[in-house]
Amino acid sequence: MDTYVRRVEANSRYAISTEAMSGGNLPPEIMVEILQRLPPKSLVKFTTVCKSWNSLITDHAFISDHLDRTMQPHNGNSFLLLQLRRPTSRQPNVHADDYQEFYSLFSDNRPCNSFSSERFSFTRLFRLYGYSTVVGTCNGLVCFAQHSIIYFTTLIIWNPSLRKYVKLRKQIMARSNHNIERVKYRLLYAFGFDSKNKDYKVVRLVTLNNEQDSPQVEVYSLASCSWRSITVRVPLFFLPAHLQKIPHQMFVNGSVHWVVSRRYGSEVQNFVLSFNVVEETFGELMLPRQLNESASMLSILEGGHLLAVLHTYSKKSIDFFSIWVMKEYGVVESWTEVLRCDLKRYGGIMTVLALTSRGKVVLRLCSGAIVLLDPMEDSVKSLGDQEYFHAFAGPYVESLFFINKKTDVLSY
Repeated sequence: MDTYVRRVEANSRYAISTEAMSGGNLPPEIMVEILQRLPPKSLVKFTTVCKSWNSLITDHAFISDHLDRTMQPHNGNSFLLLQLRRPTSRQPNVHADDYQEFYSLFSDNRPCNSFSSERFSFTRLFRLYGYSTVVGTCNGLVCFAQHSIIYFTTLIIWNPSLRKYVKLRKQIMARSNHNIERVKYRLLYAFGFDSKNKDYKVVRLVTLNNEQDSPQVEVYSLASCSWRSITVRVPLFFLPAHLQKIPHQMFVNGSVHWVVSRRYGSEVQNFVLSFNVVEETFGELMLPRQLNESASMLSILEGGHLLAVLHTYSKKSIDFFSIWVMKEYGVVESWTEVLRCDLKRYGGIMTVLALTSRGKVVLRLCSGAIVLLDPMEDSVKSLGDQEYFHAFAGPYVESLFFINKKTDVLSY
C-alpha cells in the first residue's frame, strides 16, 4: 500500500483522477486508507477531482481520522519554527514597522534535518500598538496573539498546511464597559484541543498583576466561534514579576499548563497550574523541591509529549539553564532533570525555545542564530538565519482542519 501511496502522490491529480474515473481496482475502504496517508496539500487538489471525493475529504470524520493517523509516533516528530524579522534600512519601499515572518518545518527523525521555509505576513492584520506572541501550537494549528496597550488582544488561529486562518471575535471583557484599572491586570492565554468534542479552544485568564487572585476565566470555542465566561474554582496564584509579558503555556495530556506562584505567609511556592480542556476544570501539579529552594526563573517549555519546565538560575556566579520533565504525568516523584547547561556555552545562549520529543533542544544564541542542540553528541546545528526580532518553536503535525470551512487565506 505504501508503494501505491507514493505513486499516487507523485503523479498528483492526473493519476488519482485516472484511477477514480476508471473505477479503479481497489475496494473503496482501501482507497480511503490511501487518501488518509496523503499530505493536506495533495488532498486539497483531490477535492476537485469529483463531488464524491470532495465530500469524502471534507467530511468531519475523514478530517479527524487523518489527524489521528498523522499524529501516530511512527510518522515522525516535526517542529514548527516561526521567525519574526524586522526589515533592514537597506530594503527599499519597506516601512520600518512592517515585520516579515518566516516559518520552517523540520523533522527530529531525519539524519539531515530538511526544511520547508516559506515567507508569510500577518502585518496587515496586526495594526494595533503592542507586541505579538505565539500562544501555542496544537494538532496542526497555531494560535497568534497581538497584545495592545489598550488592554485588548487580537487572536488568530492559522493552519500552515492549508494557509487558512480565522480571526477570533473580541473577548468578553474587551467588549464590556467596566471601568477597569488596566495596569493592575495580567493576562494568561492557552490553546488546546477538546478531544471529546473535536473542538479547539482558547483559554483566557484575567488576574491581578503580581497579586494573589482568583481570576476571571473565558473560553473560546472554535466550533461555535464564540467566547463564554465560565464559573469554576481556580487555585489561588499570582504571576511572578519576571514574567514581563505573557507566560509560556503547553498543551499535553489533554490540559494546558502554566508555571505560576503562590504565597504562604512570607514564603513563595512555584507550581504548575493546569486547565483540562475537555472538562473545563483547573488543577495544580507540584514541582520538584529543587525548583523552589533558590531564587530562579521558571517557565513552561514547549516540546515533546511530556510536561517540561525550563529552570534558569545562578550558581557560584555562573548562569545555567536546566530542563525538567514529568516522565509520568501527575506523579510528582517522576520529575527528572534531563539537561543542565552553562549559558556561556556555544558562544552564549540567549533563549531556550523548545525541547523535542527526541531530547534535542532548540536554542537562540547570543549571536542571533537559532540552533538545534544534540546533548548526546554535544553538537549544534543551525536552524535559521540571524536577522530576526522574535522566534518561536513548537510541535507540529499536518492537519486538514479548515478544509471544509470558508476562511481567509494567508498570502505567501
